[in-house]
Amino acid sequence: MKAKFNAMDLIIILAVVLVAAAAAYFFISSTAADTDASKTAGRNVTATVEVEFNNEDEFLTTLPQEGDKVTIGEKEKMPAVVTGVRYETAKTTAYDLTKGTAMNQEIPGKYDVYVTMEADAVDGEDAVTINDSPIRVGDATAVRTQNWASYGYVTRLEISE
Repeated sequence: MKAKFNAMDLIIILAVVLVAAAAAYFFISSTAADTDASKTAGRNVTATVEVEFNNEDEFLTTLPQEGDKVTIGEKEKMPAVVTGVRYETAKTTAYDLTKGTAMNQEIPGKYDVYVTMEADAVDGEDAVTINDSPIRVGDATAVRTQNWASYGYVTRLEISE
């Protein structure tokens, strides 16, 4: 049996090819537009970031100084400048099982250190980014300089023009 090829077959094949080409064009162009929009979206702001270092030794209360140039992030490189340092005696929850109560109790020789930093950032649609790396309240992060380093949590993030 010999296969026959007619004009209707040619029109169907041509229609399928055109639909596939149009779908590919729109998919590629919309993906490129999304990528370009995400690069240009956002406005330049100043981010004020506070990182809390829990249960630290006393020496960390004196090492961070205003004006220190720091790097925020473990793998990311988010440059910032220290603008403030405060600390308070570390506390833990103590339980009295005989009375059935719980209370905050100070930990001798341990401190909670709060380091406030400012960095140039971009306020994007989904996140605030410093040097193309997102930063969010609650994130665990490292902060380091040549003189000191520690690991803590972002407790405050404010942006200003």
